[in-house]
Amino acid sequence: MSTEISKPEPRVATEYVSEELANYQAQIEKYRAGEVDETKMQKLRLHFGTYAQRQEGVQMQRIKIPGGILTADQLVRLADAAERFGSGFIHFTTREDAQIYYVKLEEAPNLLRFLAERGITSREACGNTVRNITACYRAGTSASEAFNVGPYADGLFRYLVRNKYNQNLGRKFKITFEGCAEDHSGLRIHDIGLWAVKKTGNGEPRRGFRVYLGGGLGASPHLAHLFTDFLPAEELFNLAAATLRLFDRYGERKARMKARMKFLIEKMGWEVFRTALDEERKRVGPILLTDYLQETEEFIPETAAPPRGLRVLNPQTADAQFQVWVRDSAIEHRISGFRGVHVRIKLGDLTAERARNLAEIIRRFSAGQLRISIEQNIYLPWVREEELWDLYVALGGLSLAEPGAGTVADVTTCPGSDTCRLGIASAKGLGSALSDAFNDGPLKKYAELARPLRLKISGCPNGCAQHSISSIGFYAAALSHEGQTVPAHFVTVGGQATSGHAQFGSLIGKFPARNCVRVAETLLDLYEKEKAPAEDFNSFVTRSGAERLKQALETLRQIPSFEDDPSFYEDYGHEHESFAVRKGVKGECAGSTVAETVPTIDAARKSLAQAEALIYHKEYEQAMLTAYEAAAAAARVPLYGRLVDPFTSDEALWEFENLFVLSGETRGNWEEVSRRFGELKNDNPNEAGARAILEETRSFVSYCADKQADWFSGYTA
Repeated sequence: MSTEISKPEPRVATEYVSEELANYQAQIEKYRAGEVDETKMQKLRLHFGTYAQRQEGVQMQRIKIPGGILTADQLVRLADAAERFGSGFIHFTTREDAQIYYVKLEEAPNLLRFLAERGITSREACGNTVRNITACYRAGTSASEAFNVGPYADGLFRYLVRNKYNQNLGRKFKITFEGCAEDHSGLRIHDIGLWAVKKTGNGEPRRGFRVYLGGGLGASPHLAHLFTDFLPAEELFNLAAATLRLFDRYGERKARMKARMKFLIEKMGWEVFRTALDEERKRVGPILLTDYLQETEEFIPETAAPPRGLRVLNPQTADAQFQVWVRDSAIEHRISGFRGVHVRIKLGDLTAERARNLAEIIRRFSAGQLRISIEQNIYLPWVREEELWDLYVALGGLSLAEPGAGTVADVTTCPGSDTCRLGIASAKGLGSALSDAFNDGPLKKYAELARPLRLKISGCPNGCAQHSISSIGFYAAALSHEGQTVPAHFVTVGGQATSGHAQFGSLIGKFPARNCVRVAETLLDLYEKEKAPAEDFNSFVTRSGAERLKQALETLRQIPSFEDDPSFYEDYGHEHESFAVRKGVKGECAGSTVAETVPTIDAARKSLAQAEALIYHKEYEQAMLTAYEAAAAAARVPLYGRLVDPFTSDEALWEFENLFVLSGETRGNWEEVSRRFGELKNDNPNEAGARAILEETRSFVSYCADKQADWFSGYTA
């Protein structure tokens, strides 16, 4: 009997996607004409994932891949987009996003239309929103998973995208799902980490999640707190909505570097935050999953034999290089006769041509399906064991059959100073040097000893490459020597994100970039010589202590004069270029908050007068809409004082309710104000309906005017 693979249904661009991209294009045109200010434009394009690049006049386009799940057709579309609108290559990130570089701002809407035709979105990929929701790349295929978390990640993405709770947060917000017994998703470094578990009640298995809240990386990393050991799956959306509402209401907005949820929890205290969240969950109430959860089995197995080892059907499978590749790349599958296979994508970069050819291989060997992992690799979820050799040969034809996926040689990096405005030094440059050193250089002799270790390199302290949770982590910096600037990296050791013992690495020093390969070599040499039997690297680091490691590395802090060795003054990958730290350049990771134009009560009063005139002329429907806009205009005034600048009128009224009404600042006034005005706006368009919303709006405008001074006091930037 055979096992059949269902073909995923393609998603197409909907009417509202077309409308919002038309608006995006119109706003870009107004911006170029000087009719939209810089801050407003920045906020809008970040909402669409269009991020200013280090190079002037071009953009990086970030693209969401919810759960990291793609089809071969979508990979081809990404490749075509990279070639047509960008520089011809795709970069996969540690958040399972795809990024295309050197995009012209005017072409961004057409790029997004092109992607939307294949069901790909960039909506809320950047900015102060819920970013791409990630999931374990093994979802649905893992032999150890409690259940397939893929549909839940996709469902939560579809619930939150364009949701009013998610449009005007104080800072970015990150969510991940894990289904396996091991953590492949970094649960405790997320704002919400959801770990699939099953619980038996009344003799029936019940799905749920172990929930972690308040994690994050950056210059001040925090491990998430355990909220509950079991959240019933049907309460997932309730928890997410309540958490976002609470963060939006009380989170910091003025001090941008303190605006993540981890700092809100730190400020409130865990128990106070937890109690507030429990109360908010009651206020939110049930939110059904059924409208968003599309749980389908990709496979319908007709037999359920237990997993077995690799079947050697071809004498060629005894090939030594193939065996090494299988060890590194092919992993156990939940269905007998299949394997999941890693395709190592060096530093997360894939050219458009290679991506198209890889898509053909994916159609042939993995039912046209693939995943992006947080290690920046591609995972093929449905490979038959008897086809592993043929897959290996096919990948070799694209130079994608290199072993080492998921090992110490598989270095993770962010783009760093190559394209990022915040990058200090080239993370990719050092990443290439370290990877090469393990393949055929001074670190090769340690490749087997250090095989389980992880090396991650970030181009700045923000930690996009997740260096804080790596065995040996690097993040870029600079040193001064004899009046010249030298590329450098801080080094951390002992980090990990394993399910049983997540911890951040300890800082052991700052070293010139040219010595960083030797730093890794010295650490591994020390580990080899001084480790106890069966002692892993992180245990060795803990036992040895930071001072012992610093002492061993002390000589590598030294910088020769420029005359003795000018290479120390050049960055990896940028040889023969003068290294310098760019000053006064602002990145966009923190996003913008409010536009340069200050909203006024006078604008709301003007709209009120227009609504009254429309009633006089018996244009009741337009009068009701104008009165609604007047109410939203009034709400924007106190919101501006809290550094909130909503995109739409609906959002403005909701944000007023969340920040002022639900926080108790209105002392019971204007409860459910957003729902109330929504109902009045949608009432029958007659004189009675028009006058009802007009009077309600007049009262609301007066209330906002009276309270304006109190709400602005001591808060605006």
